[in-house]
Amino acid sequence: MPIERSKLNRLLAGFVGAPLAVGAFALSVGAASSASAEELEEVVVTGSRAKPRTVEDSPIPVDVFSQAELEEVGYTDSNEVIKTLVPSFSIGRQPISDGATFIRPANLRDLPTDKTLVLVNNKRRHRAALVAIGGSGTQGPDIATIPMSAIKNIEVLRDGAGAIYGTDAIAGTINFILKDNSEGGSLSIDTGEYSEGDGGSVTVRGNIGLPLGDSGFLSISGEAYEADPTYRGEQYCQSWFAVPGCDGQNGSYASFVANGRADRVAASQEASYLANFANASVETENGIVQPWGRPNEKRSGIFYNAAIPVENGEIYSFGNYTASEADGSFFYRFPFNGTIENLRSQDGSIYSPLELFPGGFTPRFFGEVTDVSIVGGWKGDLTPDMTLDVSARYGS
Repeated sequence: MPIERSKLNRLLAGFVGAPLAVGAFALSVGAASSASAEELEEVVVTGSRAKPRTVEDSPIPVDVFSQAELEEVGYTDSNEVIKTLVPSFSIGRQPISDGATFIRPANLRDLPTDKTLVLVNNKRRHRAALVAIGGSGTQGPDIATIPMSAIKNIEVLRDGAGAIYGTDAIAGTINFILKDNSEGGSLSIDTGEYSEGDGGSVTVRGNIGLPLGDSGFLSISGEAYEADPTYRGEQYCQSWFAVPGCDGQNGSYASFVANGRADRVAASQEASYLANFANASVETENGIVQPWGRPNEKRSGIFYNAAIPVENGEIYSFGNYTASEADGSFFYRFPFNGTIENLRSQDGSIYSPLELFPGGFTPRFFGEVTDVSIVGGWKGDLTPDMTLDVSARYGS
């Protein structure tokens, strides 16, 4: 028999309302059960002493790279190794890098370098001397001071962990676990160069394990690295027709002749000036006044990791000493470009750099970096259910 429209609507409303009523009843019973509970089995508080997790049960991505995986990468710089293995890790190298010529700031997920927490044996790594003035003014650790020969494995947390570690872990966390061998060792020599025939580099690194007492260890690792510069620039032809290797008179120079100061225009057209243009203070294999490529680099250092068991725990220590130097070039200062200022010599006299270099000059940027750190402490069991880790660290 046909069902009237109003009756059909009432039937549908009844079927839809039934599960809602049951759901509401279940909610009220659950709330009553929760309220009646007088004690909780476990309370998890998110903090710096969080409950340990394994890679399988971690809710965020964790990468663990073994020593064998690290050795398969062709690079010897710790920065480049992580960059190869972790897609979200980035580190740049610019031809003219200012302070980054000496310390290359790295980051995860393209966030500032001080938002990536760097740990060594689960302890915070000290920040480097470089403040990134060209960007956000951040200051992060220098990962290059940790030699690959000292690393047992690397753990990378590729997501934010600010609630666990603090604001310096918003981008993620990188934990370097040092070798703990009490015997044996390794020695390797890596060398290579670019296809253009420049930029040759040599890396010598090694490790040795020594026993401490009956079951302790002292693992010592060292590394020495040296790299020559690369040159990928072309002759500077932007402003002056007289630069060797440039053909004709370009628009910039033509405008200078038409609108520049008469005395400077006349000076730029003198035969002595034109002859001296090739005399810029740049010593390169190809005579290019504006070098463009990788700078000279030298680095050597030592890293140790030690521990000795004591009653209910162990005493541990690790640290490093690394010395590095590098030099790169600034932009070429051609004559009359407005950036060349008179200088004062040690005897107080004033002179112009153009008196020494009539054809302009390219300043060099040189720096030395010394990185030192030491960590020491004790960790062990106070009770079967309580552990304690007390440590102190110094870094500069």
